[in-house]
Amino acid sequence: MRSEIFILVGILLLAILIVAGGQKSLERPADKKVTITVTTSSVWDQSKPLKEIDLSYKPFLRRGEITVYFDPEQRRLAHEVANALQAGWQLVARRLGIALGAFGVALIPLSEAERAEIGGIHIVVKQEIQMPLEKFLQFQFPPSPKPPFPVAVPLGLHSLKADLETRGAIYYSMPHEAFHHAVARALERGLDKGWGPDPQRRGLEDGLAEYIGHIVTQKFDPEVHKQKLEGRQRQVQEVLQRREHSTYDLTQEFRGHIEFPIGRESSQESPKSISAEELAGYGVALAFWLQIAQRHGEGVIKEFWQRLSKQGF
Repeated sequence: MRSEIFILVGILLLAILIVAGGQKSLERPADKKVTITVTTSSVWDQSKPLKEIDLSYKPFLRRGEITVYFDPEQRRLAHEVANALQAGWQLVARRLGIALGAFGVALIPLSEAERAEIGGIHIVVKQEIQMPLEKFLQFQFPPSPKPPFPVAVPLGLHSLKADLETRGAIYYSMPHEAFHHAVARALERGLDKGWGPDPQRRGLEDGLAEYIGHIVTQKFDPEVHKQKLEGRQRQVQEVLQRREHSTYDLTQEFRGHIEFPIGRESSQESPKSISAEELAGYGVALAFWLQIAQRHGEGVIKEFWQRLSKQGF
């Protein structure tokens, strides 16, 4: 009888160990916390130091696909910027069929004295994410988020309407840059098809980015629209008037150093590093798309983008 009891207890213990072992094998390994750091720089003078700003703990707001980082005293300005960008995104989608996608902006207040002392802004954003341990061990990290674009604004600015330069950045430059992000996402999707940036086609991409800024300012800020258009015309005229023949070859003179922004860092180029000939290329590329739209209608641009995003670059 005693031996039968020992055998029964032994069987029960073995069963418990088997069940416990089976349960342990079914448990999912603990997720791993990973911190992703993305950075970007806006440089206007390469001879001076950059001011580094960590946005990780700054307040931000989201409006649809738009994210705006700001200081607490800029809350009203941040809401105006988010509304302005969202309206621009909707206009571009409606008229051109282009989804500009998720985009971030960081409002950086600077006094005139501080802006004169530094050469630009370097911002850092750290994001902590949870990912399955097996993917972490296999280095299968998620795609890096694009860093927000820094926009230097006058110290104490509380309304978008009060500063022409800030309105130019929001209504013209940000839609322009967002289109480059949209092209980069399309290229990433087509890597297996051999898609990639072609320096000779820079005029098409930057020209369409300029056209997007053109239609957004034309709709929402005529003063900025007039300023930008006159500026581009002046840049082209200054280059062409020095030439014997008034021609500009976008495929050769506006060749790019176009970057394929898959990595976790990006930068905005210093204006001082851009030649007069390259600056003129933006105006010529814009003129190309303006002529297309005037002669054939914007429907042609819409069809061009749809075919390009499906068939390759």
